[in-house]
Amino acid sequence: MCDLVMVYDSYKIHAEFESTGIKKLIKLFVYVREMVRGGIVFIDEFDSNLHDVYLCALLEYLMEYGEGQLCFTTHNVGPMDVLKQHKKSIDFLSEDHQIYPWKTNGNYSPSKLYRNGMIEGSPFNVDAIDFIGVFGTGEEDTKRHETQNTKINGII
Repeated sequence: MCDLVMVYDSYKIHAEFESTGIKKLIKLFVYVREMVRGGIVFIDEFDSNLHDVYLCALLEYLMEYGEGQLCFTTHNVGPMDVLKQHKKSIDFLSEDHQIYPWKTNGNYSPSKLYRNGMIEGSPFNVDAIDFIGVFGTGEEDTKRHETQNTKINGII
């Protein structure tokens, strides 16, 4: 029986007690190694539990040293700015399940266009005000909440 113990400069820690991000990197190790050695690897939600800095650094490493191909889905727009320098490295999946490849558009970055809902077929055109109907806006909601609390407490 073996246990994985992470060894740092001044301490050791059992992998069970590591952060979820480190645990994710441990799980990804065999797949990343496979891609570096020439394999084709598919990873769904590659970004989950990984800090954007680690994710982008890992992608830069794979672009430089990987011999294979990595296909992944992500909810993080950070990798778009890393990948934009390579043609045919970014595809967008639309709401109607169509694939739209990234095409250079002037000086715009793919992440900026995506955030602004300017990618063809992109469902991502959300503004801060879209949450008003969900969470409320402030003053009128505060008054309504105070009235509801007063009624609940039996004062009115």
